[in-house]
Amino acid sequence: MSTFSKSGFKSLNYNSFRPQYPPSFYELLLDYTGKKTLSNVIDVGCGTGVASFPLLNFAQNVTGLDLSPLMIETANKLKESRLNELGINDTSRIKFEVADVNNFEASPGEFDLVTAAECIHWFKDYERFFAAVAKQLKPGATLAYWYYVDPLIVDFQGPSTAKMSKSQVLSEAMGLYENMVYKDGNLLGPYWEQPGRSILQGFLTEVDKHIPKDLYTDIKIRKYMPDEKKPYRDDDMRLVRKDISLVDYTNYIATYSSFHNYEEATGNARELIEAFLVRCEKNLGWHREQTKLTLEWYAGYTFMKRR
Repeated sequence: MSTFSKSGFKSLNYNSFRPQYPPSFYELLLDYTGKKTLSNVIDVGCGTGVASFPLLNFAQNVTGLDLSPLMIETANKLKESRLNELGINDTSRIKFEVADVNNFEASPGEFDLVTAAECIHWFKDYERFFAAVAKQLKPGATLAYWYYVDPLIVDFQGPSTAKMSKSQVLSEAMGLYENMVYKDGNLLGPYWEQPGRSILQGFLTEVDKHIPKDLYTDIKIRKYMPDEKKPYRDDDMRLVRKDISLVDYTNYIATYSSFHNYEEATGNARELIEAFLVRCEKNLGWHREQTKLTLEWYAGYTFMKRR
């Protein structure tokens, strides 16, 4: 997780190109809490506030915590525009702090909900985390964490001159992605921070097994894997983005910690992206701006209530 705190990391790009969580997911979360509105919420590992701001749709007060000053700085810069989008005039309803939930000072049992979106795989001591959150939550209040990993290109529209079927083109595209991001030892693969990335790719099974049953109950774990043969359920968290240009697809990849680490080590990250774009143009017949992609992520969540 230290990558996101480095001075060269572009936190505004992170906010721009990462997927947004759909309103239907927040409805699932609120339904799980059993309440219509909440008083106080903590969003742990809040980053630029991607998950924090939407919580204001049903929470009176939200506190975003992150260890990265860069992320907190960006969240505060976005505060005015995001609140305007939500039609909220009271800026005191949300605040962002550079802090660790394990050391966050608050009255015990003060919060109705603690969330951790796309971050818990970086935590090093899960027992300590679960215990610290339990102290912050009211009895019966909710801890929720969720994740996404590795977008699948499930469809495309526009130019494609490759002499292959659409399914073959999609398979070839994912092969190019896998090679650049994981398989080729000279590209991004060796630059992932571990074990965090492996935990995320394991759909947080490593985290879930540490849930202390003496502190939490009513545990709900849901994992969604895109599969056209198995329609998604109403309680899935489904993340889809449509009409993404090939260039913006690579802009998303450029938010990966491995991309930043690769650039720091080699200074060749932009050349790597250009080479990837050229391969897509040559192998797939795609146009970097005119071909539009539909992305869908592996995703899931875990909800639980404090005993």
